[in-house]
Amino acid sequence: MSSITIGMVGLGQLGLPIATNLLKAGYRVVGYRRRDREAFTQLGGIAVSSPAEVAAEADFILLCLPGEAAQLEVMDGPNGLFNALRPEHTLIETGTYKRAFKEQMAKRIESKGAEILEAEISGSPPMVLARKASIFLGGDEQLIEHCQPVLSAIADIQFRIGEFGSAVAMKLIANYLLTIHTLAAAEALNLGVRAGFSAEKVVEVIRQSAGGSTMFSIRAPMMASRTFKPAPGALVTLEKYLQMAGELSNDLGCASPLFNVAESYFLRALDLGMGEEDISAVIRLIESDSSVLPQEE
Repeated sequence: MSSITIGMVGLGQLGLPIATNLLKAGYRVVGYRRRDREAFTQLGGIAVSSPAEVAAEADFILLCLPGEAAQLEVMDGPNGLFNALRPEHTLIETGTYKRAFKEQMAKRIESKGAEILEAEISGSPPMVLARKASIFLGGDEQLIEHCQPVLSAIADIQFRIGEFGSAVAMKLIANYLLTIHTLAAAEALNLGVRAGFSAEKVVEVIRQSAGGSTMFSIRAPMMASRTFKPAPGALVTLEKYLQMAGELSNDLGCASPLFNVAESYFLRALDLGMGEEDISAVIRLIESDSSVLPQEE
């Protein structure tokens, strides 16, 4: 086992597969989550009762939290992380927040003498677990090299995007396309079924054709089998990315006809109470919007 201890604050849908990969790589991993820590401890992780305790034991600290409010609570709440930071700490921020917020938090962390690297994860939890996700890095080359043993335990595919704060834009671009490709997969699968093919045949052929995509390969089989729960990528999780990607596109004056249509479908799915289902469940809306085929005589 490595002599390095890695701390994790956030052991949810994305944090747990990251922790799993770190444990498999032989690291001692301590982690904090307010509830539901059993899955982490069963894997061999060491659960502690506060973010401050994570800092007390860890060399590297990964932050994997769902939003800005959760980040502030972890940093400044009772037994928070901020006052427990030391100059020898290196933080790896995997959460997706607005750039201005990230930069503000980075300045606070650096005021304690600690270092922080931006590491946006592109990929669903199953992709992370299978080491097929990508990491978009924001920070200087020296810091990336320092973090490389930890990063390489999480994923093989890594890209330095630029300075701290730059990686979030690339993550939003990736999720922008994810949104479009998932709706396109649903549309194509619906077309194939209505053309008389089985859903399984459409999946088999198209995923190996020029028209295939990563999202088709992942989501179309789920659509074919109607496996929308448990959700590797729940609709409710996508909501934040829809908003942030839309804001990025609007701020830059981009034409976004495909994204606008795709966004409307996913927001409609959320309004219909489908939030806990996987994003592949959007095919149900495509099917319901399709006209009734004439009956053969």
